[in-house]
Amino acid sequence: MGKITAFFKDVRRELKKVQWPNRRELSTYTALVLLSVVVVGTIIWVADAGYQQILTLIFNK
Repeated sequence: MGKITAFFKDVRRELKKVQWPNRRELSTYTALVLLSVVVVGTIIWVADAGYQQILTLIFNK
Protein backbone atom coordinates (compact mmCIF):
# COMPACT_ATOMS: atom_id res chain seq x y z
CA MET A 1 0.00 0.00 0.00
CA GLY A 2 2.92 2.34 0.67
CA LYS A 3 4.16 2.28 -2.92
CA ILE A 4 0.74 3.24 -4.27
CA THR A 5 0.43 6.11 -1.81
CA ALA A 6 3.93 7.32 -2.66
CA PHE A 7 3.13 7.15 -6.36
CA PHE A 8 0.05 9.35 -6.01
CA LYS A 9 1.93 11.79 -3.78
CA ASP A 10 4.61 12.06 -6.47
CA VAL A 11 1.96 12.58 -9.14
CA ARG A 12 0.36 15.34 -7.12
CA ARG A 13 3.74 16.99 -6.51
CA GLU A 14 4.57 16.89 -10.24
CA LEU A 15 1.16 18.29 -11.21
CA LYS A 16 1.81 21.28 -8.97
CA LYS A 17 4.89 22.05 -11.08
CA VAL A 18 2.88 22.16 -14.31
CA GLN A 19 2.26 25.63 -15.70
CA TRP A 20 -1.43 25.40 -16.56
CA PRO A 21 -2.80 27.70 -19.29
CA ASN A 22 -5.05 30.55 -18.27
CA ARG A 23 -8.55 30.92 -19.70
CA ARG A 24 -7.46 33.12 -22.62
CA GLU A 25 -4.64 30.76 -23.64
CA LEU A 26 -6.96 27.78 -23.35
CA SER A 27 -9.54 29.47 -25.59
CA THR A 28 -6.87 30.37 -28.14
CA TYR A 29 -5.39 26.86 -28.20
CA THR A 30 -8.84 25.26 -28.45
CA ALA A 31 -9.81 27.50 -31.35
CA LEU A 32 -6.51 26.75 -33.09
CA VAL A 33 -7.04 23.00 -32.73
CA LEU A 34 -10.62 23.19 -33.99
CA LEU A 35 -9.55 25.34 -36.95
CA SER A 36 -6.76 22.90 -37.77
CA VAL A 37 -9.18 19.97 -37.65
CA VAL A 38 -11.56 21.76 -40.02
CA VAL A 39 -8.76 22.70 -42.46
CA VAL A 40 -7.23 19.21 -42.53
CA GLY A 41 -10.68 17.62 -42.79
CA THR A 42 -11.52 19.88 -45.74
CA ILE A 43 -8.25 19.02 -47.48
CA ILE A 44 -8.90 15.30 -47.04
CA TRP A 45 -12.51 15.69 -48.24
CA VAL A 46 -11.44 17.59 -51.38
CA ALA A 47 -8.70 15.04 -52.13
CA ASP A 48 -11.14 12.17 -51.64
CA ALA A 49 -13.71 13.80 -53.93
CA GLY A 50 -11.00 14.35 -56.55
CA TYR A 51 -9.84 10.74 -56.39
CA GLN A 52 -13.44 9.59 -56.62
CA GLN A 53 -13.95 11.63 -59.78
CA ILE A 54 -10.74 10.27 -61.32
CA LEU A 55 -11.71 6.68 -60.51
CA THR A 56 -15.20 7.25 -61.88
CA LEU A 57 -13.70 8.49 -65.16
CA ILE A 58 -11.31 5.54 -65.35
CA PHE A 59 -13.81 2.77 -64.57
CA ASN A 60 -16.78 4.14 -66.53
CA LYS A 61 -15.01 4.14 -69.89
